[in-house]
Amino acid sequence: MLQFLRICLDIVLWRRGPQDLPASGLLLAISVAVYIAVSAVQLALLGETAATWFFFIVVDPLMLGLWVWLVLKLYGHAERYMQTAAAVFGTGAVLGLGLYLPLQLIVTQLGFEPTSGLAQVFALLLVVAFVLVTGRIIKLATDSNLFTGIAVALTYFVAINYLVGVLRGPGT
Repeated sequence: MLQFLRICLDIVLWRRGPQDLPASGLLLAISVAVYIAVSAVQLALLGETAATWFFFIVVDPLMLGLWVWLVLKLYGHAERYMQTAAAVFGTGAVLGLGLYLPLQLIVTQLGFEPTSGLAQVFALLLVVAFVLVTGRIIKLATDSNLFTGIAVALTYFVAINYLVGVLRGPGT
């Protein structure tokens, strides 16, 4: 397990790629479980609604897994799904634990609102980190270029945020 986390950290730092993970259903299941656990901690700290919990605990992981599969299928590399999905979920958990949660705690402890300027700067940093890390994973998994990987990651990010906006309704 520590080896998996170390590889995910190396992927976040651009020292390794999804090809460095074994193609293992168990590893994929563990990475999804850790990703969901980190999401649950984030949601608890934010005091989110039950609908938001359902979305990020059930819908987001399903959509992310399906999105990775679809992209790999379109590029003719569906056989790389387990490694790529494990890398995406694993690095998502590492980014959540190592970057998002500490920044969220700083904002909360300093008494800033989630909509404050500081919180929004931190949110932008997280988006950039997610897009760069996930984009690079997609680049390596599809044998394409970084622009394509970033475009794929940004498309997922925009889609998921659009759906969250629809879920929360207008004015939120």
